[in-house]
Amino acid sequence: MPSRKVHLKFDEYLKTEEVIFDDTFAQSVHKRMDKGVRKFGPDHRTIDFYHSEQGIREWLRGMKHITSQDTLTDYLRVALGHLVLDYIEYRFPWKNEDELIKSAYRSFIQRGFHKKYFKAE
Repeated sequence: MPSRKVHLKFDEYLKTEEVIFDDTFAQSVHKRMDKGVRKFGPDHRTIDFYHSEQGIREWLRGMKHITSQDTLTDYLRVALGHLVLDYIEYRFPWKNEDELIKSAYRSFIQRGFHKKYFKAE
């Protein structure tokens, strides 16, 4: 799994590409995404319900009363970016962090994650 530092670097890349906009507190998103590591170990990517778009959206629904829809959209995209970065790092060899981040970004765009929105229901 990439370190938190690499995840935050990927978040900065998403900001430069204008995929996320707010100065979100992305640390809280990554903390939630990594929560399953303690419980499920390395397999948390496939076992933990919150490592799916449906699980992420359920988690965010619980936050809609405390933050804006735009921030929740950024949180959704950060969480999806977390999933992609974990997946790319796990599946493919990479030479350095920049290569990993660029590869993850390509996958993020191909999956249409840059167009995902969180709508408060």
